[in-house]
Amino acid sequence: MKEYIALAIFAIVYVLIVGRLRFKVPIWIAMSAGAVLMILSQVIDVRSAAQSISIDVIVFLFAMFSIVSALDRSGLLKLVAVKMMSKAKTPDLLLMVIVVGMGLLSAFLVNDTIALMGIPLVIYISKHVGVRPVVFLLALAFGITVGSAMTPIGNPQNLLIALQSGIPLPFTSFLEFLAVPTVANLFLTWYILKIYFKKDLLQISHNYEDNTMMLSAKIENPLLAKISLAVLVATIAGFFVSEILRFLHVFDISISIVALIGAGVLYATSGQRYDILKSVNYTVLIFFAAMFVVTSALWSSGAISIFMKYLPIPNPQDLIQSNAVISAYSITLGQILSNVPFVTLYNHVMVANGFTGTHVSQWMMLAAASTISGNLTILGAASSVIIIQSAESKGVKAFTFIEFFKIGMLITLVNLLVYYGFIVFLGMAL
Repeated sequence: MKEYIALAIFAIVYVLIVGRLRFKVPIWIAMSAGAVLMILSQVIDVRSAAQSISIDVIVFLFAMFSIVSALDRSGLLKLVAVKMMSKAKTPDLLLMVIVVGMGLLSAFLVNDTIALMGIPLVIYISKHVGVRPVVFLLALAFGITVGSAMTPIGNPQNLLIALQSGIPLPFTSFLEFLAVPTVANLFLTWYILKIYFKKDLLQISHNYEDNTMMLSAKIENPLLAKISLAVLVATIAGFFVSEILRFLHVFDISISIVALIGAGVLYATSGQRYDILKSVNYTVLIFFAAMFVVTSALWSSGAISIFMKYLPIPNPQDLIQSNAVISAYSITLGQILSNVPFVTLYNHVMVANGFTGTHVSQWMMLAAASTISGNLTILGAASSVIIIQSAESKGVKAFTFIEFFKIGMLITLVNLLVYYGFIVFLGMAL
């Protein structure tokens, strides 16, 4: 009985999110309402709900949001982005900078934070060059999703895999398996969008080159810029150092703790700690916490098993079969659960079926497939939800579920084929 109650509650949340323009309910409130209903209907008890929230993910996101917020407030992030945009001499190149440039930034600054930083910039550029905002908003959404697949700090689901898979050197493994196909997919995604939005790009002002060069930005707070940049560099270096120390069995410290230490140094040395703390997007953190509760309730109630019984179990001894099954689960269940909660649950499935830290190829397939599942529908990735929320809060109409899905189908298919082919090939070679 509980599984059907859970499915009914999830259906309500799904309808509220998909029909947000009609119901005018913020996505984080819809998900929070779902979490509360799961508890009130006793699908999940309060203690289990609290335990289902991944503190590592919440801490990591808070820390990275804080660092990026400081970079943004100093004016450094906007300066870097504007300099990137100013190098694009044609509309096609501008689209490429948004997809490829923002995508590569998301690999090291978390796709959710790049979404928050990139939204006001692409909205400004859209109005400045005379193109529909939806064109560049979609480019931003697809670009940061693909780009974030490359490292364990690119998105929360990759972080979960790095923390829970048992892979000895997650940073090295991610780059080895995912750097090349991710860069290839960024350029393929740009090319697909360039063809798809050909008419929109042709309508951009004839004075395009002068318009892009008119973009201006400056460092507003030099001291904060230096402090936040130093903290960012030290934090990323800390990720690599923690990996080496773990490999040498000297000291084991999680990536989330390293990020929190970095944020702690920032707050201790910055003269704008209150402003930085205030500018962190807490609705995103609430959305993630609520999403963990909802998906945990779906899992514990048995609702997910209704769908899982129609898909085969991945075989650790069969590289081709296991990667195909993992991809199928990621693309399908990723739309129902969203990629972070899906990976939270599927990590347990893989461990229960004999996958260990030695099965690097399969874990990398889970990272890649669960990430790009976010390019199929807006519910597949939280970063797309963030873009919609933030754009609409600024009075700009974002993309709809159907607009996203129409082009997302092709992009997801192409991306998946590239990742699957490369990961399986490399897995066999090693």
